[in-house]
Amino acid sequence: MIPVTETNNLVTLFSNNELKIHYYCDDYVLATTENLNLNGTIILDNNAFTNNGFYAIVYCAEDYKNEYVTENSKSGKVLFSGKNFLIMEVLSKEFMPAINDGMVIVRNIQAKLPKSTAYPVVTEPDENVLDYLSQVSTDTLMAYIQTLQDFETRICIHPNAVLAQNWIKEKYESFGLETSLQRFPLWGEWDWSSKNVIAIQYGTEFPEEFIVCGAHYDSFTYQSYVNQSFSDAPGADDNASGVAGILETARILSQYDFKRSIIYCSFSGEELGLWGSSYFAEQCANEITNIVGYFNLDMIGYLTPGKPIHIDLIYPNSAKSLADYYFNVCDVYFPEIPVQGFSNLPWGDSDHTSFNTVGYKGIWPFEDIYENSPYIHNVPHYDSLFHFHYLGDIIGPSVNNPDQVNVFTKTNVASVATLAMYDQEMPLIIAPPVNCLAVPYLGNRIKITWEEPLEGSPEGYNVYQDGSYIAHIAAPKLECIDWLYNDPSWHCYKITAVYGAFESDFSNESCASLGVTEHNSKVNIYPNPANDKIYIECQLINHNAEIFDMSGKLIINQIINSDTTTIDISN
Repeated sequence: MIPVTETNNLVTLFSNNELKIHYYCDDYVLATTENLNLNGTIILDNNAFTNNGFYAIVYCAEDYKNEYVTENSKSGKVLFSGKNFLIMEVLSKEFMPAINDGMVIVRNIQAKLPKSTAYPVVTEPDENVLDYLSQVSTDTLMAYIQTLQDFETRICIHPNAVLAQNWIKEKYESFGLETSLQRFPLWGEWDWSSKNVIAIQYGTEFPEEFIVCGAHYDSFTYQSYVNQSFSDAPGADDNASGVAGILETARILSQYDFKRSIIYCSFSGEELGLWGSSYFAEQCANEITNIVGYFNLDMIGYLTPGKPIHIDLIYPNSAKSLADYYFNVCDVYFPEIPVQGFSNLPWGDSDHTSFNTVGYKGIWPFEDIYENSPYIHNVPHYDSLFHFHYLGDIIGPSVNNPDQVNVFTKTNVASVATLAMYDQEMPLIIAPPVNCLAVPYLGNRIKITWEEPLEGSPEGYNVYQDGSYIAHIAAPKLECIDWLYNDPSWHCYKITAVYGAFESDFSNESCASLGVTEHNSKVNIYPNPANDKIYIECQLINHNAEIFDMSGKLIINQIINSDTTTIDISN
């Protein structure tokens, strides 16, 4: 387990050939290696993937951890305990999630970062999209949710999940879509679980470019898993609501032709660790399927009484460009709906992670990360007078706002349709330049150099000084001279790559003055802020490290005697 920091950022970690990364998020990566020990690394298992072959990230509330670990002591072993989550080695297929939380299974696969891509900018509503949105029916959405709830349980290993699977397949087929069932191994066993339902609508101009939207249809209740009945898991909000949104998207968009292909997915096995979506995404990656983006719907039906409808958009930083596109679509078509971004759900996860793990961009619009339905993973119980003893995940208490289901579905329709009808080839690779370096040059000048992006072919580069644009450099030139005319100040430079109408993210930043150069491409200093000690990582052995205070007074002069030098600043 390696923390993601400014020094050990995701790009740096994925570029390290001695690491095989199996899972990543904005906070840490889970990786295997034979001889590497980066700062902050926590060894979880000295013999990784040699026993059962599975690990689990279990989201579990702090006050429930001890009970959960005790109950699962025979099926799982704790390797690490973080805030509201555990990393565990799976010992048997009886392993299960915590009561109201999620779980991600980590397997011996090679994770990938997605390519840097651009998405179209929406400036005004499109008449066709407005027509699609007008067809979203709240009554139809609620009927779908009711039908799925009426299966009573959709736990993926229960026969009723197969009945739900077949009903979903029939719905897609009734829309005229090419539909198939996809089996996947659950805990390494084939045909133990209900299957993924995959429906495809092929594009007319770019049929090999796919927009994917999906939702898991399986459900879960802790009580029925403990007693091994696997019944009583109605799963209205989690996640009949999301399935309804995808079905309604398919019902409407299947009536029209689009330039790109659209895949509508109903996944199984999500509640036990994202099994169905992981298999689908990995197969797509293995076949080099060009997925433009993945839109996930999971829990869209509950709204705390008195609060306005809003959207919490969950995505890792690696999927930021797709998230920005979603923000853009919502601003244009739903300006009255607040949308706020979050890097993760503190207590769980969903199928978008399966896509991000294998190099696709996936995002997850969610009902509320702090005040989501309190009834999920529970069943309704009644007393002798048929009053609710406690409420379950059913329509009424858990899916309590049909208008919100409608809004989330409309955002999905607009996002998918806009990409599917876009009339230019995409995704466009817009990778930034790398290794920007600024140094003093011939007296009154700073010379800024950089290297080409790791992928893509830009037409030129824009140079920024202290956040302001100062120059455009046509490719293939990779340097710029900034005349400072005796300006003694420090200035910081960043570069972007220009691809037609698109501009990439910034490169790394490099700072310099006419007399001093900051070797930030060779030196890493941490932590920031510091307390008693700072650490300097570099390859400048036998050089002196001089540390000055803010007034310019030299306070420490210490020789660098190793790749990592510790400096005491307590005094």
